[in-house]
Amino acid sequence: MASRVLLLCVSVVLAAAAAAEARDFVVGGANDAWKAPAQPDALAKWASANRFQVGDKLVFKFDGAADSVLEVTRDDYNRCSTASPLAVHKATAGAATVPLPRSGPYYFVGGAPGSCQKGERLLLVVMSEKHGRGRLRGLAPAPVPAAESPFAASFVGGPAAAPAPATGAAWRTAAAGNTGALLVGAVALLGALLVEC
Repeated sequence: MASRVLLLCVSVVLAAAAAAEARDFVVGGANDAWKAPAQPDALAKWASANRFQVGDKLVFKFDGAADSVLEVTRDDYNRCSTASPLAVHKATAGAATVPLPRSGPYYFVGGAPGSCQKGERLLLVVMSEKHGRGRLRGLAPAPVPAAESPFAASFVGGPAAAPAPATGAAWRTAAAGNTGALLVGAVALLGALLVEC
């Protein structure tokens, strides 16, 4: 009996540790998504469907000979200005990895001439650590069209605001596709079965 309880405890700890790990996000969800998208709001929709935590990394995949990723201020993001970036990220072996070491908004634009004006730009928000890495890891809010999103509008023209945790129907929608929740559920089920035996 004691070994089963110990196994259950170890399983729960391992599941929690797996949920708390930093994640690498491929920007746009595809290997070649860092380019002027066919739909101008495609990158905004992708960002609104993900929850970013301190310690996560963005992986921008693109042709390094033709483009780069520029981290910029909110004003430069709004103007699509590439004149004075905060950081320039160039591709090594077809990708640039950008760490997210702090909470708050991040603004990125494409370095190729005219690419930002065609939609190659990204605004995302990294949640504060007090929102709990393991508690909310991977739970994304229900997607809102970028043009109608008051959340996105607050970063484009207004003061910064922290994203609210997903609740109610939005939480159930987000959790439906959450593999982390499935892992925790499977471990809990396994633990319950072991205790019953």
